[in-house]
Amino acid sequence: MRLHRPLLPLVFLLLLLGACDTEQEPIPAFVQLQPFVVEPTNMTVHGSVSSKITHGKVFLRDLQTGLTHQLGTLALPGSYPVLLEGQYELVVDPVIKANGNSYSALIYPFYERFSTVVNLEPNVETTVIPRTRYRSDAVFEFIEGFESPVLVFSDDRDDNPLTFIERSNLDVFEGNYSGHVHLDTANHTMVVSTKSPFTLDVAQQSRIFMELDYKTDVRLEFGVIAVDAVGSEEPNFPFVVLEKEEWNKIYFDLTELVSTANTDRFFIVIRALLSNQTHDPPLTEADVWFDNIKLVHF
Repeated sequence: MRLHRPLLPLVFLLLLLGACDTEQEPIPAFVQLQPFVVEPTNMTVHGSVSSKITHGKVFLRDLQTGLTHQLGTLALPGSYPVLLEGQYELVVDPVIKANGNSYSALIYPFYERFSTVVNLEPNVETTVIPRTRYRSDAVFEFIEGFESPVLVFSDDRDDNPLTFIERSNLDVFEGNYSGHVHLDTANHTMVVSTKSPFTLDVAQQSRIFMELDYKTDVRLEFGVIAVDAVGSEEPNFPFVVLEKEEWNKIYFDLTELVSTANTDRFFIVIRALLSNQTHDPPLTEADVWFDNIKLVHF
């Protein structure tokens, strides 16, 4: 018995430490964030509320102390543990992938911030559906929904009327019409721009984006044609989207493109080339569809 007596304090100490670890382990609350809902306010002003908000930048503000706790930029939907308890203001900023690039996730400046009060309890999941709308100070320079026979994109830059954007009800994203272009080996190039240039100046307008819904059998290129004081034109196609079998939403950030130009007058331009593809075997025909093209700024 004497040989085993020194073990008793050690066993007691291990049990005590084990009990302390169990008591100190925190139990998180959970926040289930659903996808953003974009609510209409005045559709004659902002047009469609189609969106692709992939993430939310989230923080919690303690209603008692005012302290904030950053949760980071979180994918939506998702359930996230939070080591907090009590009433907090949950704030979510809508985040989009600018230019379709996963590395360019940013808060979309023209959507409102969402906030609500949540009561956090250990091991209890709180479901939140964040809602947003276009900001009241957002300016829509143009909205092309293809519902009117007079099109914003009506300058045929490739001089081939067979590759011009036409209104079609064969594959409609929203409303009664979408824009459609058909390409084949005889009519393989589409270059179309807005009929008139727009005055864009980052010093005045701060942030400038173009939104659209699209689906396409071929790669598309988007950009601007800058017009200088004597009327000389300089095309620039910095944005490329790949083939999409289903309708997709994208947001192009034109801010830097406009700010680095030596002019404030720009046509918006779209280009597609059937021959500039990597299909095997090569495509002999292709269809391109557009809807809800918007130029928006402050």
